[in-house]
Amino acid sequence: MRFALLRSGFMEAKNSRDANYHLINSCSFIREAQEETVDTVFHAIEEKKDNIKKVGLIGCFAERFPKALKEEIPEIDFSVGTGNFDKIPTILAQKYGIELEQHAAIKWADLQNKEDSYLPYSHFRIATGCSRSCEFCILPSIRGSLTKLDIPQMEKSWQDEKELRNQREIKEVILVSQDTISQGVEELEKIIEYYSNKEEIKWIRLQYLFPDKRVLKLLDLYERYPKLVSYLDIPFQHVSQNILKDMNRPYDKELFVEIIDKARSIRPNIEVRTSFIVGFPSESENDFIQLRDFISKNNIEKIALFRYSHEEGTSAAIRVDDVNDELKVSRINELRDFHLQNRSTNRNSLIDNIETMLVDTVNDLEIITRRQQDSPEIDEVVFIDKPHTKSDVVAGDFVKVKINQPMEYDYMGEIVEK
Repeated sequence: MRFALLRSGFMEAKNSRDANYHLINSCSFIREAQEETVDTVFHAIEEKKDNIKKVGLIGCFAERFPKALKEEIPEIDFSVGTGNFDKIPTILAQKYGIELEQHAAIKWADLQNKEDSYLPYSHFRIATGCSRSCEFCILPSIRGSLTKLDIPQMEKSWQDEKELRNQREIKEVILVSQDTISQGVEELEKIIEYYSNKEEIKWIRLQYLFPDKRVLKLLDLYERYPKLVSYLDIPFQHVSQNILKDMNRPYDKELFVEIIDKARSIRPNIEVRTSFIVGFPSESENDFIQLRDFISKNNIEKIALFRYSHEEGTSAAIRVDDVNDELKVSRINELRDFHLQNRSTNRNSLIDNIETMLVDTVNDLEIITRRQQDSPEIDEVVFIDKPHTKSDVVAGDFVKVKINQPMEYDYMGEIVEK
């Protein structure tokens, strides 16, 4: 969406008050996301009263609740669903009489010279939608069934991104979809090989692996493709057999353990990220304790915790939401605190380690670097005090960093070699 707008001559405003068009990228996956979307919309409408501007809602919320949007928030000027975000420049031009051709060439030239808007990594979608039927999930209704992207489509995405960056190098690619493993191991290998053959790319990261048996075969690729980073992102969602059956998820906890063990046998330095839904209907204290035991026994490095959200349109909506919100929050807090305590041994073992890291950003005060075991924007970073650093580095450099001190999640460190 950003690429399409910039390429068509639109410029990014410094803040929403200065914008002519306030575009809100929405989510409706869980209740908290819906509430945040609505709050953001009403904040934009308040700003709109003081300025002549248009407010547009983009994405999942607009796709899921189009009728309610028109009836209950008529102040929204336009909405665009999940499949048409790249057509927004044309939609705006037609709706508001904008002559795009008069702006694009000059503004695009200005954009090409902006150095501060280019990160050394980029996300690339390799499929859309999901054909599974997890009871708690509304996503297939919003995104549709799984549709794989082919190599020519990926090449177009690559060229678009390179054009936006004015051919600046991309050092890390993050391959995303709603259900990555369902594309099949053979197809995934073709995708990994495609990106591995691009010399500028040094790190390739897979996200969102559904925990089925094909992951065991996929892990063999980590022996053949060294650019795959030592990172396993695999949402288990729960480990209690009873809860997983009710969720209509794979419920073989031993398979989960087998996947983790095989990953660590192939890459001893690999770190595991997973997610758990807490408070699914009928979740007992024993079910909850199983989560805690699994984290401890398998030394899970990174977790995301979600409070179960009773969503209309999901299969689980017919169940009685019998775990109250207070208990859900209490269990999440307990699990988070337990995980922080449990992972402290692993974090302390990194002190004084020297590792190759990617420089994400540089400012006057600090250099922000990242280990290959950490995905950008969601995992830990290593902060380096720039005024006391002799090395002259820029975003996209790989540097050897000594880890000096852990914080609650992130680290402090120092560059020892460029």
